[in-house]
Amino acid sequence: MALRLSILLAVLALAGCDLGGSQEPRAASSGGTTSVAPAPTLAQPAPSRTELVVQAIRSCEVKEIFFGHGDRTWVTFRGGELTRMRGLDREQLARAAWNHASACNMVIGVE
Repeated sequence: MALRLSILLAVLALAGCDLGGSQEPRAASSGGTTSVAPAPTLAQPAPSRTELVVQAIRSCEVKEIFFGHGDRTWVTFRGGELTRMRGLDREQLARAAWNHASACNMVIGVE
């Protein structure tokens, strides 16, 4: 019984292998010739929370930004949503806020 199970597992393992020896996937084109299929694209990593806030500042979606004690930051968006965040890159946020404050009519507060 154990021998049959071992043989079955070996057959299943070999069935999943590419025994054709081809290194690249190929697709047939309309002319009957083969061409190399495009390589799969890697997914871009999701932007960090800091980068999302910086993008909102640059696009004038932020109305107020307040840097409190410690790592607390409060962000008020143009729609009125107030969000308290922790663990952001405050130097990067402050640079973006000061660079866009006058153009976006943004209020910056520092405690």
